[in-house]
Amino acid sequence: MRKIVMACVLLIAGTSMVFAAGIGDRTGGYFPGNRPITMIVPWSPGGGSDIGARILVPYLESILGTTVNVINPTGATGWIGWERLLSDPANGHTIAMVNFPALFSGYLNPALGRTRTINDFYLLANHVTDFMGIAVHIDETRFTDLESFIAYARANPITMTTTGVGTQQHILVLQLNEALGLNITPVHGTGFADAYAALLGRHVHSIIGGVGELLIPERNGELKTLVLFSYDTSELMPHVRVWNQLGLGPNIINTSQRGFAVRRGTPPEITQVLADALREAINNPEQIARMTELGLYVDHMGPEEFTRHINAEEATIRALAPLLGW
Repeated sequence: MRKIVMACVLLIAGTSMVFAAGIGDRTGGYFPGNRPITMIVPWSPGGGSDIGARILVPYLESILGTTVNVINPTGATGWIGWERLLSDPANGHTIAMVNFPALFSGYLNPALGRTRTINDFYLLANHVTDFMGIAVHIDETRFTDLESFIAYARANPITMTTTGVGTQQHILVLQLNEALGLNITPVHGTGFADAYAALLGRHVHSIIGGVGELLIPERNGELKTLVLFSYDTSELMPHVRVWNQLGLGPNIINTSQRGFAVRRGTPPEITQVLADALREAINNPEQIARMTELGLYVDHMGPEEFTRHINAEEATIRALAPLLGW
């Protein structure tokens, strides 16, 4: 058995080296060369976005033949990191994780006065589509299931974490308040790690997280997931009910798209190299298996498909502008 596994590893490594050589040929050998690449993940270490990126990095390094360094400049709902990307040279040596709908809030909200838009980014690949869920502390007694949670939130003020204004979690809070007449106050943070710590410290009533973020704490007996806003029951959390199957209100699907982008204006021969390398890394069966174990749904889309999808998502968020106060 160990021989078979080793043979598979050698085969994957050999394939990566051949691919890396092809990459050098496409750019005349100058990209990426022996220069490292900086990957900006604009969320706190330990959250779902950060973990997913760090799982992907070794596969990407093998294909590109260079080091990929992950950094975590947080704040402004991701825009501290994205402004860093857009201020660095458009040479492919800085890439960033881009999260949707979080990125939209930075420029669709007129109060922020930001002139950068999605058109300043070149989308390389989608990596993960993460479905959101609501969870509470395992020792919570005021509400122990979704129905009692809804009843309590109708009669009492309640707090729920998000990763920032205009993020998928914030939108979900607003949708639930409007549809069900709830009294949920969003508590904005910088990532799931902060939200999780707040819940464990009993500083908030509830949190919103992706399946991959909620899975391990639930297995450890630290929280209870009340509902998922997914298309269907999760194979990793089969005991958790799906909102659209319960008939408690209007249908709601709430997801986070996590992909990668470079600054617009990066030479096309370089964006092609990065897009190809990301496709290979994201579709690596070993990488998919590791992500699946953590409840992260790998959903690769290349530049054209990803761009079409995100443009459609932007139109949806624009339609929600009145609800967001924009």
